[in-house]
Amino acid sequence: MIRTTLILPASPDVVDAVIGVYNEYDILQYSLDNSEAVASELSVATDGSGAILVTAVWPSTAAYQGWLDNPERERTGTILRELLKDAVGVGQTWKIDQSVSK
Repeated sequence: MIRTTLILPASPDVVDAVIGVYNEYDILQYSLDNSEAVASELSVATDGSGAILVTAVWPSTAAYQGWLDNPERERTGTILRELLKDAVGVGQTWKIDQSVSK
């Protein structure tokens, strides 16, 4: 299993618009329904900086690559890049070595 992280460096004045894009296009649910993703989350920094963190859990890097190749991701990515002034970076992948939950 791997976790992916993507930091969207939003300014505080566009956070609601970015979250609105995720809501309007149901991006997280779409990724679960149309990929091998196991779980995903969108989080907003509590310090007022505007930073948004998107994380997901995948069974493998190949499964994540399948999502990266999905044409819907490019369409919504174009909208997000416009809001974020092309500051959308590249996600990182992390091997999950241990996990606990309640």
